[in-house]
Amino acid sequence: MNAELTLYDYWRIINRRKWIAMLVFGVTVFSTMFYTRLQPTVYRSQALIKIKPPASYARIPGSDATDFDPWSAVATEMKVISSSEISERAAAKLGMPAGRRSSDAIAGAYKVDRLQDSNLISITAYDSSPGRAADIAAAVIDAYRDYDLEQKTRQARKTLEDITTRKDEVGDNLRALERKKQNFIERNPKTGLGSALANQLADLEIKKRELLEKYTPNHPEVESLEQRIDVIQQKLEEIPAQEVELARISRELRMQEDLYTTLNKQYEEAKLGLSSMVSFVSVVNRPMAETSPISPNKRLNLMVGMVLGLFLAVVVVFLLENLDVSISTIEDIENFIKLPVLGIIPNILSEKPLDNWLTNVFKKERYTVDAFRSVLIVNRKYATGVIESYHTLRTNIMTNLDAKGGSASLVISSAGAAEGKTLTAVNFALAAANSGLKTLLVDADLRRPAVNQIFGTRREPGLSDVLAGKADWRDAVLESADFIMGGLDFDQLMRFPGIENLKVLNCGTQPGNVIDILDSGNWKELMDELKGEFDMIIFDAPPVLLFVDAVMIARHAADGTVLVYKAGKIARGALKRASDQMEASGAKMLGVVLNGVRASEMGPQYGYYYYDYSKYARR
Repeated sequence: MNAELTLYDYWRIINRRKWIAMLVFGVTVFSTMFYTRLQPTVYRSQALIKIKPPASYARIPGSDATDFDPWSAVATEMKVISSSEISERAAAKLGMPAGRRSSDAIAGAYKVDRLQDSNLISITAYDSSPGRAADIAAAVIDAYRDYDLEQKTRQARKTLEDITTRKDEVGDNLRALERKKQNFIERNPKTGLGSALANQLADLEIKKRELLEKYTPNHPEVESLEQRIDVIQQKLEEIPAQEVELARISRELRMQEDLYTTLNKQYEEAKLGLSSMVSFVSVVNRPMAETSPISPNKRLNLMVGMVLGLFLAVVVVFLLENLDVSISTIEDIENFIKLPVLGIIPNILSEKPLDNWLTNVFKKERYTVDAFRSVLIVNRKYATGVIESYHTLRTNIMTNLDAKGGSASLVISSAGAAEGKTLTAVNFALAAANSGLKTLLVDADLRRPAVNQIFGTRREPGLSDVLAGKADWRDAVLESADFIMGGLDFDQLMRFPGIENLKVLNCGTQPGNVIDILDSGNWKELMDELKGEFDMIIFDAPPVLLFVDAVMIARHAADGTVLVYKAGKIARGALKRASDQMEASGAKMLGVVLNGVRASEMGPQYGYYYYDYSKYARR
């Protein structure tokens, strides 16, 4: 078979299974929309913040604003904003109960991103309510600002606390020394020189300490100050012991006073720095409540569903085509089984839509009787293209039989069940009668007869009774008067030209030993009499691969055999085995009838004939 596929071949494959493709497409789109409908509605609120110290921060004593690098700090601050500490604080600001559950709920309701090439941080909150989404974003920003301010003021508060403690200690010592000096003077009223020298010595020592912060001990000013300190100390050694004690007390008192003054200054500076501390976080865009939800995106989901549905439909169609081992084109059949396609019978739909669904979709094997009758060519709507296809089939059969004006007997069978052999046999017989041939339709399916039901006639006596010698074929044959009394439409029969040329021989009594009846019957005498009476004798035989009946009838009574093959029904190997089985028995295989073909499936070289003919026939 030809492995090269044209664009039309691809279209034909899709068109053959268009209902499956439409079902897959529809289910996919419906599933997508159903999934979209189940998704909760989500609103978004977005805010922008900037991490940068204010301009006034650089003037705060002890600030490290000059060392702040916003580019390197953004990544760290993003981690901080995403931490559980911030989510817990945000949950508290929203009035949620304290606990891990509230913290996790808030943490999952927002995300943090960095705007490219900037030190801006985007905080996006999500919620089913647009107002609450904005509240969550605002709560996260406020919580982060509070946290940032706490971190910035922590060291300042610790320094203030340490200075306060030290100041209190120095103040206690200072008050103790003042009381001690006062008590000493009251006990020794004549002392005073030592106190003056001690105060002078203390001043010099304080000045020396200040100089040492700027200069080395070898500096001239420091050395000069050392000499003056030595002179005063010598003078202190010469004064009485009471003066020395007073000088010592005065010196310690002066030292504590100086230290207290320094601590008090540091205390005021620390208080000023703490009150001047501000957060580095500034809000660029406040969170706003958006009126349009961001999820679900119905339009995008619908487009995705349609694209996915189209893709899956094509995949399923070509997968089924790849798994399909049947044959659907004339060339494939002829090349595979080496037999000609004698005729192409178009797909005929029943007037009963339910039967069409049962047979085409659910693979029911046979129409109901009413549905079967509605697809016979006696129906006026089939009086053009369909009947011509049977005339073409008859012409091709007669050509292959090479019948020179004489009668012809024909077995119509199929490889398997439900391929339309009975419908083909009945319609073929009607078409032959319509063309003026005296035609006999024989229901040779003794196992599952259907012809008597279609025509609404008695089943007995029939073929089995004739073969068994229980009845004469002339008494068993039925004609148009019997059809009219049956279930067929009277008006349709009367308007169908040539109906009087058709005779029917039903199956007769269903025997228990079908093979013996068929094998032992006096076929030669029977066929001689029938050929002397009729121009065309058509046997509707059971499927070849199910029973041997068709093989026996073809060997005893038929001039040729035709296999009906419904496109796409069974595997190509089954058709080949049926053909080989018939040929092996000595039966003459005439060819294949391709049944149930839609014009769209036949290819451009055949399909348009039906359209052209139908248009031509109406002129």
